[in-house]
Amino acid sequence: MIYLRLIRWQNLLIIALTQYMTRYFLIQPFYKLQQLQLQLSDFDFFLLVLTTVIIAAGGYIINDYFDLKIDPINKPDKLILGNKISATKAETAYYIINAIAVGIGVYLGYKVGSISIGLLFMVFATVLYFYSLKYKMLLLWGNLAVSLLSAFTVIIVWLFEFFAIHNNPLIFAQGINAYWGITYFVLAYALFAFLTTFIREIIKDIEDIEGDRRWGCTTLPIVAGIPVAKKVAAAIAVVSIIIIVWFQYVLKEINHGYVAALLVIVVQVPLAFLTYKIMNAKVKEDFHFVSNAAKIIMVLGILTMFAIFKSTF
Repeated sequence: MIYLRLIRWQNLLIIALTQYMTRYFLIQPFYKLQQLQLQLSDFDFFLLVLTTVIIAAGGYIINDYFDLKIDPINKPDKLILGNKISATKAETAYYIINAIAVGIGVYLGYKVGSISIGLLFMVFATVLYFYSLKYKMLLLWGNLAVSLLSAFTVIIVWLFEFFAIHNNPLIFAQGINAYWGITYFVLAYALFAFLTTFIREIIKDIEDIEGDRRWGCTTLPIVAGIPVAKKVAAAIAVVSIIIIVWFQYVLKEINHGYVAALLVIVVQVPLAFLTYKIMNAKVKEDFHFVSNAAKIIMVLGILTMFAIFKSTF
């Protein structure tokens, strides 16, 4: 159980849920409209999800490893690494699981005809390593890195499926009309994941400002101050609401009106509430609440994929 807490098993479940929903509630419905079958086998897709989850788990481990001096200040009541699990064991586990993930990634790349995209998992692992080592201490770089990786959680599902179907020219040609629609929806949800993660990362920097300042970090709240960081996070939330309005317009144009209405309830209203809470947050507990709320909103947004699936059939 301690190891599950170390790798943030709840977040890993969200990653797996997101990828399965992207496959079966976004990609497959468009395929069925063109009488196509998913080209990446169920087993290979399971490996794709497993690899993504393993890379994320490794990221959490190495992040805690490099935070051994900061976490006693920022999270004294949540210490696992160095307290209940030795740093040496965690480091060993990190290298083992990343080696497994990269190996599976290469296999998947081979299966879809492109070793290069299989090596993306090595890139993701490297980004997470340097994020933990340095990027998260720098102004916005760490926030951008994690947000982009969050977006790729969605994108990579379509990327592997696209390469898999591209391997068969006849089937690929048959589904040509579906690809733009899939790409549009995948990128829309990826952007949503990016923006909500960006908000949460800025809020977490505010929450951890005491320990980060002591160790020479140059995060946004340290460089510009907490009031400015709050305004930036709130502005991103407002921008997210505006972008969703455009997405709703497109949904109505393609006869997905009830999905557009659903987004008002499960995403836009919560984002408006989140904006209010951000601007009124004052103490660490307030920012912790906002951080958790941003995660919940991201999950709610991802779950609307099911509504798109239901409105397609």
